[in-house]
Amino acid sequence: MFKASSFKLSMFRQCPRHYKFHYIDDLKTVYAKPRPYFTMGDHIHAALKDFLSIVPVEERNVSRLEGLLREKWRRNRSGFKNLDDEKMWGEKALNQMRWFAQNQDLTVTPLMVEEFHETVLSPKITLIGKIDRVDQEADGSLHIIDYKTGKIPEELDRTQLYIYALILAREQKLPVTKVTYLYLDAGEFQTIQPTITDLEQAADYVVEAVERILAEKKYPATINSYCGTCDFLEICPKKDEILGLALGEEEPDY
Repeated sequence: MFKASSFKLSMFRQCPRHYKFHYIDDLKTVYAKPRPYFTMGDHIHAALKDFLSIVPVEERNVSRLEGLLREKWRRNRSGFKNLDDEKMWGEKALNQMRWFAQNQDLTVTPLMVEEFHETVLSPKITLIGKIDRVDQEADGSLHIIDYKTGKIPEELDRTQLYIYALILAREQKLPVTKVTYLYLDAGEFQTIQPTITDLEQAADYVVEAVERILAEKKYPATINSYCGTCDFLEICPKKDEILGLALGEEEPDY
């Protein structure tokens, strides 16, 4: 049974060789490097999880959320160049938490927070995903919210939203009426209202993507805007070409 996820399919689509290094050769533990944006993102997600699932509604405020973030931060401070760099990322995280606490309805208790979900898509494919947050609307339908701690990309890829909607609609047997990217840095929402046709198309996309992965033999290295942050750059067959392009620190958005 092939376990497919939005993260996995996106990685293969961006660069089959990266996918091979990560999933087939299992080199991630050898070459993976801590990145400041991953550290910050992990702490923000962990703080919001506790804030919305553990902290009583009457105690939810800016200072409590800031305190949770600082608590998480002390446990892992990896990936920063120096103290000034850590301070910069820390302030960025605090600003996102302040925006959330000041602009969101803190009385809402989500139906689910940071839970893994899966559904059998075909005899050969199980579709999995960790969903940040699921709210239940007044009519009983579900609203999926995915927190994004980076910048809004110029070309927004909604594939992840449709895949999450597909997983939850099948797993929970409840209609998913809204799926949202919540960009905490910009304080903006990107929301879709998936239809049955959208979910069918998402299922077809996953099946076709998995078929391409299983049929792949060469796993070509594909130069893209994320090469500058790739953990496997030093063993990439296109390393010299990539270094010649002097690509910047583009934050992955799997």
